[in-house]
Amino acid sequence: MGGVKPGGVKLGGVKPGGVKLGGVKPGGVKPNGVKTGCCKKTGGVKMGGLFRKLGAESLVSMLTKHRTVQTVSDGSVMSWQMVVLPVLMSSSVCCCCCAGLTDDQVKDYLTLHPQTLDEFVSESVSSETLDRWHKKKSSGSPDEPRPEKVSGYQDSNMQKLVHDLTSCLEQRLDTKLLLYDLCTIIKTATKADGFALYFMGECNNSVCLFKPTVAEDGPPTLIPAGPVTFGTTIATHVATTRQTLLVKDITGDQRFPEGTGQDSDSGIHVHSVLCLPILTAIGDLIAILELHRHWGNEPFNTSNQEVHVCRGLAKQTELNDFLLEVSKTYFDNIVAIDSLLEHIMIYAKNLVNADRCALFQVDHNNNELYSDLFDIGEENEGKPVFRKTKEIRFSIEKGIAGQVARTGEVLNIPDAYADPRFNREVDLYTGYTTRNILCMPIVSRGTVIGVVQMVNKLSGSAFTKTDENNFKMFAVFCALALHCANMYHRIRHSECIYRVTMEKLSYHSICTSEEWKTLTQLDLPTPLYKEIELFHFDISQFEELWPAVFVYMVHNSCGETSFELEKLCRFTMSVRKNYRRVPYHNWKHAVNVAHCMYAILQKTTGIFTEIEKKGLLIACLCHDLDHRGYSNTYLQKFDHPLAALYSTSTMEQHHFSQTVSILQLEGHNIFSNLTSIEYEQVLEVIHKAIIATDLALYFGNRKQLAELLSTGALDLDNHQHRDRVIGLMMTACDLCSVTKLWPITRLTANDIYAEFWAEGDEMKKIGIQPIPMMDRDKKEEVPQGQVGFYNAVALPCYTTLSELFPPSGPLLQACKLHTIYYIDYTYIT
Repeated sequence: MGGVKPGGVKLGGVKPGGVKLGGVKPGGVKPNGVKTGCCKKTGGVKMGGLFRKLGAESLVSMLTKHRTVQTVSDGSVMSWQMVVLPVLMSSSVCCCCCAGLTDDQVKDYLTLHPQTLDEFVSESVSSETLDRWHKKKSSGSPDEPRPEKVSGYQDSNMQKLVHDLTSCLEQRLDTKLLLYDLCTIIKTATKADGFALYFMGECNNSVCLFKPTVAEDGPPTLIPAGPVTFGTTIATHVATTRQTLLVKDITGDQRFPEGTGQDSDSGIHVHSVLCLPILTAIGDLIAILELHRHWGNEPFNTSNQEVHVCRGLAKQTELNDFLLEVSKTYFDNIVAIDSLLEHIMIYAKNLVNADRCALFQVDHNNNELYSDLFDIGEENEGKPVFRKTKEIRFSIEKGIAGQVARTGEVLNIPDAYADPRFNREVDLYTGYTTRNILCMPIVSRGTVIGVVQMVNKLSGSAFTKTDENNFKMFAVFCALALHCANMYHRIRHSECIYRVTMEKLSYHSICTSEEWKTLTQLDLPTPLYKEIELFHFDISQFEELWPAVFVYMVHNSCGETSFELEKLCRFTMSVRKNYRRVPYHNWKHAVNVAHCMYAILQKTTGIFTEIEKKGLLIACLCHDLDHRGYSNTYLQKFDHPLAALYSTSTMEQHHFSQTVSILQLEGHNIFSNLTSIEYEQVLEVIHKAIIATDLALYFGNRKQLAELLSTGALDLDNHQHRDRVIGLMMTACDLCSVTKLWPITRLTANDIYAEFWAEGDEMKKIGIQPIPMMDRDKKEEVPQGQVGFYNAVALPCYTTLSELFPPSGPLLQACKLHTIYYIDYTYIT
């Protein structure tokens, strides 16, 4: 600087009294006779560079009078803003007697030029001296005033400190001396004057003061410090509440009449106390750290409490890491249950610091424990090695693991050979010596699904209560992982059974080559070609020709080239095989419904597209595929699996699903010649048509159509209107048995009631009274029931259909005639 410092001193110019500090030659003599160039190195500190910059008199005066230099820096390696260096000079330092610069002026200069001191220290001060200065500053002196800011470290430094502490602490969780050393670091980080470390006594009902040494090179000692209670010392108070407590003035706090419990003996006058419980992740108290600040120093503030979370956070972080790793293992490769079990076992070993680990799963069907993954006591890149071997099984009635599996209780055995339940033969066979055992159940939904057995505590004489508590929390997540893995295993097993079942089913539900080849060669009798065009055509007498009747109707309606003959024959014969032998909803009914649709399409030429005609004929043939003879209401009331799959229109959705399944069989896709768009369109037609056969949907659909017809608003180019028309056509075809000749209609009604009464019988078996229509004890009510059905369902359906398509009038006429017959009919025989 070329300017003038406060007080008129020009540092770069001539010093008052005519002495020019900046121009002194090395080896020259100053006015007071002090040689500046001949200063010796004292304590490893070369003073020449600093002398040239500051002036000898002020520097020596500062060093000899105050013995310390407080420095400020912009973030150098030594973090000068945290450290006040005690620059202690020996008596051999050459003292300059130059007068003029004051101590404050030198300090002001250093404040504005911290790099000056940085340069000097980095060039001239040894690392040993720096360490000595830092230690002296850290130890401090009660007489020295503290800066106003209690915590001089930055947040980033604090986080690093916590990370370092936790890394060190987690290596050996139960080592008291190591914990004491860590508390020493925490004392420095919080700028405390002292600290006390207490551990829990026996049964956790008292605290003991930890002393690292009593005599020179003696062992650590625990000194009783009182019971865990209120109204004594701050340490026992925190042991009771397990909450961090900051007291700025403990002498005036009536909660702690005995203060810290150490004042009277040690002569220490404690002013402020920060007392922190050291807890495990699940809340077990293992120690109490009591940090002190003496009278004359700033009390603790809330920022100092950051340190106390280190151990709990580390434990929780470790657990979170485990859960994330297990989740990743589970979802990345859900099949690899061995990998999942290995992760669980590795974490379990680390959690309680055990030498060996075994995990057994429970087979409740055979009352056995089994495992095929074993800890062989070796490591690979720092991780335990588990070997998959031949599965071993043993009775749940045997051994320690068996008892845990039976009772669901934890067993902590400090001396295995003193416990009669321990099987010594295992050690004799393996050559391994078992000292202590911690055995824990893994419980899911109140049932033990596994047992984890830890063998030989590495860092102590036996497993502790804390190990038990830690493991209990781990067991909850372990149970979840095992439950999911076992559930997936059962699903995979069920899937294999399903595949085998489907393979068997497909074999028995697919037509043989002889069947479909025979169909390609069948010809219909000549009279049938004419009769088949009539609505009342009776197919009963031509049972062997039903498949051929359907193929003929498809060809006559859609054209012989509309489907590949081989595929159409395969499809038709396989559909026949998939109809069950029930009284009414069977293969005969399917062909009857398809014939009625064929007759309607033949009399409404030009209205429906080729895609619609193909879809409607196939939908009619397949509309009751795999029908079981029970209504949707029955299936839903009795929680049938189909009702769980399809909550509405249960059987109709199943019929469509079966249709698609047959289409997907090899050589059965009759729509393979269509484009992808056309294929989607025809499947949509089939789906809507089959769903429309649910009679519960009929009433709303017919009402809407009747309104459209009455108002003249019906538009067949409107997709919604068109869907409603097709829906009504499907209902009309499904009910077509009421439009046949009277003898056929009456016999078909017998088949319908046979199914109804069978369903009613099943309901009676479980104490439910069926509706009259399904009660075989009320046969006399059948004619009346049929009249009601015709009036409420059949007649409105065919009336609306005949208004839509007048050529369908014969259906309505037959229905009206049969209504009259039923009025005079007594009962069905």
